[in-house]
Amino acid sequence: MSTGAYAVDLSVSLVCHLMHTVCISRFLRKHLKGSASEAGVFGMLFFCGYAAAAFLLEREEIPYILYAFCSHTLLAGLTVVVFGRDRERTLMAAVLVIIMTGLLWNFGESFLCCLGLILTNALTGSRRASVGVWGGRSITVMTYVCGLAAIHLLSSPLESVFAGKRKSWYVSLLAPLLCIIFVMDLANWAASNGIMVQAWERYGLYENQLFSHGAMCIFAGLAMAAAGFLVFGMDRIDRVERAREQHLFQVRYYQMMEEQYSRMERLRHDMKNHMIALNRMVQKHQWESAADYLREMAEAGGLEAENEITGSIVLDALLCQKRRQAAEKGIRWQCDARIPGDCQIREIDLCIIVGNVLDNALEACSGQTNKETAFIEVYLGTIRKCLFLEVRNSMEPEGGKEEGSAGKKHPGRHGLGLGNIKAAAAGYNGAMHTEKANEVFTISVLLPLCCQEDSVTDGSCRI
Repeated sequence: MSTGAYAVDLSVSLVCHLMHTVCISRFLRKHLKGSASEAGVFGMLFFCGYAAAAFLLEREEIPYILYAFCSHTLLAGLTVVVFGRDRERTLMAAVLVIIMTGLLWNFGESFLCCLGLILTNALTGSRRASVGVWGGRSITVMTYVCGLAAIHLLSSPLESVFAGKRKSWYVSLLAPLLCIIFVMDLANWAASNGIMVQAWERYGLYENQLFSHGAMCIFAGLAMAAAGFLVFGMDRIDRVERAREQHLFQVRYYQMMEEQYSRMERLRHDMKNHMIALNRMVQKHQWESAADYLREMAEAGGLEAENEITGSIVLDALLCQKRRQAAEKGIRWQCDARIPGDCQIREIDLCIIVGNVLDNALEACSGQTNKETAFIEVYLGTIRKCLFLEVRNSMEPEGGKEEGSAGKKHPGRHGLGLGNIKAAAAGYNGAMHTEKANEVFTISVLLPLCCQEDSVTDGSCRI
C-alpha cells in the first residue's frame, strides 16, 4: 500500500473513531448521570486507547481476537473507573454499547458489502469479488454512521433500563449479553482468518463472498433480535412487576382508608349514646371513668392523642397503622412528619416510599433478640426545596448479613423493597442513601418539590 493510500485510510479511521468516541461519551453521560468533565476524561482516554489498538491491528501485529478483547476491556474498564457509582449499572451500559455497535457494524458492513458486490457486478458485467479501495472506505464510513445513529435512536428507549433496577437484574442480564458478544467476536475472528461460508464447488469467489457476507448479515440480525428481546423483554417484565406491586400498595392503602373512615362513621353513629354516658359520669364526678371512656372512644375511632397529622389523609392513615404495628411488637416509635400543602409528589408514590421503608424497619426490629432496645424514628419534612425522609431503626449486630439487609430475615425481599423505593424516587429525580453504624440502620430519601425547567403532568419534577 502506498503512503498516500495509507494516510487516507488512517484519516478515515481516526475520524470514525472520533465520531464513535463522542457518541459513546454522550450515551454514557446521559444514562449514568455523569458530568461533562467525566465524559471528557472518558472520551480522551478511550480515543487514545482505541486508536492504539486499531493501529496495532492494522499493522497486523496482534490477532483480531486479542484486539476485540482489549477494546471491550478498555471500554468496560474506563466506564467503571470514570462513571463507577454503581458497578453493575455501568457494566450494563458498557455491554449495551458493545452490543449495539458491534452487531450493527457487522450487519451494516455485511449488508453493504453484498449490495456493493451486486451493484459492481451489474454495472461492470464482471464477477468481481471486491468493491475496490474507495468502495471499502465508503462502506466503512457508512457502517460507522449507521451504528452511531442506532445508538442515538435507541438512547431514549433504553432510559428505563437504567432507572431503579436492582443489582440482581443487571447481573442476570449481563451473562447472556456477554455470551452474544463472545459469539460475535468468534464469528469476526473466523471471517478475519478467511473462514467463509462456501457454496457448492461450481461457484467462484464472487458467489462465496456473497454467501459469506449474507451469512454474517443473517447472524448479526438474529443476534440483534435476541439481544433486543432480552433487554426490552426483561425491562418490560420488571416494569409490569413494579406496576403490579404499586397496584397492590394502592389497594392496601385504600382499604386502610376505608377502614379508617368506617371506624369514624361508627363513632359518629354512636356519638349520642356516648354523650349520654359521658354526661352521666360528669354529673357523678367520675372523672377517671370519663377519661378512660374518652380514651377508648379515641382508640375505637383511630383518634389517639399522638396520632400523626402530616397534611395527607392517606399518609396519616399509613403512619397510624405502622405505629400500631410497632406498639403491638413493643417497638419504641417516634415520628415527626409534615408535608407542604403544595406538594407535587403523588400520594401513592409517597406511600410506596414510606410504606416500604417502614415495613423494612418493622421487620428489622422484629428480628431483634433484645426487644427493649428496638426503636423506629421517622422524620419527614421540607429541606429547602426538597422533601426529606429519614428513618432510623435498631437492628441486630452484624452477623455476616449482606449490606442493605437492615437485619431482616429475608434480605432478598428487603432488596426488592429498596428497589421499589429507588424506582419511586427516580421518577422525581430523587436520591436514596442507606447507612449502617452502631447497630442502627438509617435510610434517607430526598425528593425535589419544585420544577425548574420541565413541567410534567404526573406531578414529578425534573431539575
